[in-house]
Parts: sequence; C-alpha cells; structure tokens
Amino acid sequence: MRSTYRERASHAWTDDSVRLVMTPSAFAKSALFYVQEIGYFRTLPTYFTERERLDSFLIVYTKSGRGRLTYMGKNYTMLPRHIFFIDCMEYQYYAIDSAEPWELLWVHMNGQSVRAYFERFVMNGGPVRALPPESDIPAILEELIELHRIKSIRNELLASKSIAGLLTSLLLSGSEPESLNAGMPEYIAETTRLIDKRYNEKLTLDLLSKTLAVNKYHLAKEFKKHTGFSPGEYIINTRISRAKELLQYSNLSVAEIAEKIGIDNVSHFINLFKYRTEQTPLAFRKTWQLSN
Repeated sequence: MRSTYRERASHAWTDDSVRLVMTPSAFAKSALFYVQEIGYFRTLPTYFTERERLDSFLIVYTKSGRGRLTYMGKNYTMLPRHIFFIDCMEYQYYAIDSAEPWELLWVHMNGQSVRAYFERFVMNGGPVRALPPESDIPAILEELIELHRIKSIRNELLASKSIAGLLTSLLLSGSEPESLNAGMPEYIAETTRLIDKRYNEKLTLDLLSKTLAVNKYHLAKEFKKHTGFSPGEYIINTRISRAKELLQYSNLSVAEIAEKIGIDNVSHFINLFKYRTEQTPLAFRKTWQLSN
C-alpha cells in the first residue's frame, strides 16, 4: 500500500518571491478548474522539494537559471523556457541546479478534467516541454497570479477560463521535450482524408500503410499522437458520425444505415453505436425528432 502524503523541502527563496495559498469555493471545486497554490520564486542555493501523495497537479515554468526534476524514475534538466506538468500523487523531487537563482512560475491546480489534460500531455512526450519564445503560457501564469491576489467568485471564474487556456496551450506545445510542434505531417493528414472519403470500405492498417507508403507501426503511432485516435478508432468514429447524420436527416432503416456506413452486421452496428452514444440508433433518432 502506498504511504500517505509526505513532503520534505527547503523553502529557500528571495524576499520578492510570491506564494499564494488558496481555498477554492465549493462551486469551484465542483464545476471549475481551480488553483490550490500559485506563485513566482527566485530560489536560493538550498532550494528543493520532495513529495508524494498530494492530490494536485503541478506546472512549473523556468524563466531563468536551471533546475532539475526527478519524476516517475527519470531525471530531467529544466532550462529557461522549459515547463513540466506532473501529477503530485506520484513521487517527485525538484531542486535548483545552478549557482544563479532558479527563477520560476508555478501553479498547483485541480478540477474534474485536469487529469484528462495531464494524461494527454504526458502521452505525447512525457512531463517536460521546451516552449517557443512566443508561447503564451508564461503570460497566463502571471495573469493567474494577479487574479489570485484578490479572492472573489468573479476571479474564480476568470481563473478557470485562464486555466483552460493554459491547459490547451500545453497540449498544443509539441510532442517532444526538446523540440517545437511541427504540426501534423502530411501523410497523417492524407490518412484522415482517405478515411473520411472511404470510411465505408474495408479499411485496414495494412491497406492504409500500403496506400500511403508508410510503415504500419510508425503510421499507427504517429496517427494516434496527432489525432488522439488509433486508425481503427478513427474509422469507427467516422462511421458513427455518418450514422448520426443519416439517422437525423434520412428515412433509411437502421439496417440500411449500417450497410451504407460499411458495417455488414446490423447487431454489431447497434452495439457499436450504443457503446459510443449510450443510445440505440432508434432511440437516438427518436430523441432527435422530439427535439425538433
């Protein structure tokens, strides 16, 4: 069994540093993204934090100097413009790693959807990123600090909006710790276009890789990284989306729709549709008709 919350730290930072400890409202905890603690540190030579089992997600951005992070059994060097995003339930150790101060912006946050953003972030390259000079993330962190100098429901709402922007920017920040996001490769875009056009055919990973002249294992990995879906999941979702359209705007039977989207077995189609929409095709059609 894992131990209870544990922390060991040297709170060594300059007098101009800022640490704001927040107590979010019940509404914020139930409905919003919210800040637990936030601040700006210029750390002194003895600064470090070691902890585990804290119900919080931590983002730390390096403005200048150098730090080091140990997380999930791996070590990382934090240089200027580097950011890390970690789950504080896991063991973590971070500390200054240079003679000059480690200057950083940081926020402990939580909220019902933060874990989903975190898992997507680490899936695309681990907990560390190198941000481009034009990134808006430092400005968002500074804005969040200012919002939390005065406690109000208005500022909680604005903070939730800013955190949503912060998390979105993090997911768009790239897939490799030391490189910037080069965007979706053309062969991945071409794969999505091919599926969108031929979703009702018997498409397989082998067929897609042969058509695009790309190794199938590489294609599957990169497709998942850039779209969030495996090729097979993307095909199924495309079929289900088309089925929704036909259920809403045509008089075709369920069996006819199944055939039209490339699923031969109508029972299999009904099960797929129900699993992804929590309704049978007929119930979906009825709900849509009643709402119009």
